[in-house]
Amino acid sequence: MKHLSAGLLLAVLLVFSCKKEVEKVNTYTMGDFELSTDVVTHNKPITITYNGEDQDMEGFYYMLNGYKSYPKDLNFENGKATISIPDSITAIALNLKVDGKYLDNDKKGYLFPVLDKDGATIIGSNSSMEAYKSGNGQNYGIEGDADVLAKTLEAEITANPELKELWGTRYLSNVMRSDSKKGKALANTMLTEFAAKKDLTEEDYTQISTIYRNLRDAKGIDSISKIAIAKFPNGELKQQALMNDFYGAKTLDEKETIFNELETNFGMSPSLSYAANSIAAQKFKEGDEAGFKLYASKITNPNDKAGLYNSVAWPAAEEGKNMEMASQLSKASLDLLMEAKQDVSNKPAYYTENQYKKSVDDAYNMFADTYALLQYKLGNVKEAITYQAKAIGDGKSSDVNERYIEFLVADKQYKLAAEEANLFLSEGHGTSKIKEFYKTAYTSINPDATDFDSIISKIDKANHERELAELKKSMLDEEAPQFVLKNLDGENVSLGDLKGKTVILDFWATWCGPCKASFPGMQQVVEKYKDDESVVLLFVDTFEDGKNREESVAKFIKDNNYDFHVLIDGKVKDSNDYEVAKKYGITGIPTKIIIGPTGKINFRAVGFSGSNDKLKQEMDLMIDLLKS
Repeated sequence: MKHLSAGLLLAVLLVFSCKKEVEKVNTYTMGDFELSTDVVTHNKPITITYNGEDQDMEGFYYMLNGYKSYPKDLNFENGKATISIPDSITAIALNLKVDGKYLDNDKKGYLFPVLDKDGATIIGSNSSMEAYKSGNGQNYGIEGDADVLAKTLEAEITANPELKELWGTRYLSNVMRSDSKKGKALANTMLTEFAAKKDLTEEDYTQISTIYRNLRDAKGIDSISKIAIAKFPNGELKQQALMNDFYGAKTLDEKETIFNELETNFGMSPSLSYAANSIAAQKFKEGDEAGFKLYASKITNPNDKAGLYNSVAWPAAEEGKNMEMASQLSKASLDLLMEAKQDVSNKPAYYTENQYKKSVDDAYNMFADTYALLQYKLGNVKEAITYQAKAIGDGKSSDVNERYIEFLVADKQYKLAAEEANLFLSEGHGTSKIKEFYKTAYTSINPDATDFDSIISKIDKANHERELAELKKSMLDEEAPQFVLKNLDGENVSLGDLKGKTVILDFWATWCGPCKASFPGMQQVVEKYKDDESVVLLFVDTFEDGKNREESVAKFIKDNNYDFHVLIDGKVKDSNDYEVAKKYGITGIPTKIIIGPTGKINFRAVGFSGSNDKLKQEMDLMIDLLKS
């Protein structure tokens, strides 16, 4: 056996004794989720593991770049999901849903800047994350701050001027929202830069128009639009001008003339599909079947066409008019949605694939409700029951549930009607009419029974206790921003003067459909507490403009016989924001803020479920809880 030389022996020993230095990786915990790393790097796979017990948990994430965000599903298999972030992305935001609620991380969210392969943070990641917080993040319980966004963006653009092109006029709008004086100065600088250019492109003109819009300079907008349209007669600004003319047109003939010009010059665009939808709906209303079919045929997106068909079929179902044609259109809307679900190419950019499919399912349930009602009124009760069962979905729509029980009782399916009615009522998704139908079904099965009232009493008591417990869990303890607003009589109303009372602020607008749909229920609440000095309801009209705003709001209230104490939310000077809505972080209406006797915000209710019975019950529960 040959002996190794000393040098060679040393080399061998080094090979076997030296260990490769392993890069240390830290995991990151998010509730019952664990991220395989606390550092997100381009093109390096990341595993997210769920260690909880909720079988229905779900999640998705946004890939961020500047003000743009791209949603992607987290597809978990055996409790694990793996993602990889491409080079074009500056940051990500994870949204994880457990027990029906998104984890908000104390309203900070789970946001991560992205690093390049050398470990350097991608330029612009901070402003991307702040833009998300002030935008999409607010849908998931995350707090954003316009001032922080403006300052972050200003600092990053100053350090990295190349970001200016990425943000474009969005940079201006963010600065303007935070500081109008600084925003005006920036706008003038941008206009000077454009003026220095020798040849302006169509995109340049569009940006200049946007700058004037931020400055609220109508003359500037009009002037630059005329120049751009003359230079680019088939350009984007010309198309926008024609669409504005379409929205302002008063007659159907005017709309058709403008539509034809748009279609001839620009072809069928998504915005023109909306215009075709509008004309087709009006044609249907006027009984012009040929005209309806002509404009409906121009709509190529199956979701849009299904929406048109349902929008004309539902009023026909309610009014009992033209129901045969409405029935055909309603069935066609369901077939179109089945087609749409199979083809995700129609998915809007703001949906993940899973979200898109769910949205199609939700639309199918809603449109099935229309078709079922039409079949019921046409005498096809069994067909109505089949489709109403599909319309129920998760069973949380009380009105849909009510129609299902009504159809079952009409078909004398008393046993099933009684079982389903009991289920809906026990889960808190019933109505007073469901109780009536339940009684009919129950007494038909048990003609000698005397215990029906006690059954309902037990259900009501259990619902009350459960909902009260849920309310207590959701109770807030936030400072209520002070304000003084004028009512429709020109009198000042101060929140500070109402301390010691339970105050309900209902943020609404005359253009808001769900707001108006909720008002019959709110009128019942007003009537119930009109003599109770410890409860004050204030209806804050917001997100609404116009020279005759107060008069139109007053007319709406009077015409509908509502006994509401209305306040007019003032617009913030040189801004699109509204004074009190901004203070309370209102991003959508209807929103109800319930302030307890201590002056703290105790509840925040966003949207309208569609059931005025349920709305009144919720208001009663909140008021009772704050009185106790």
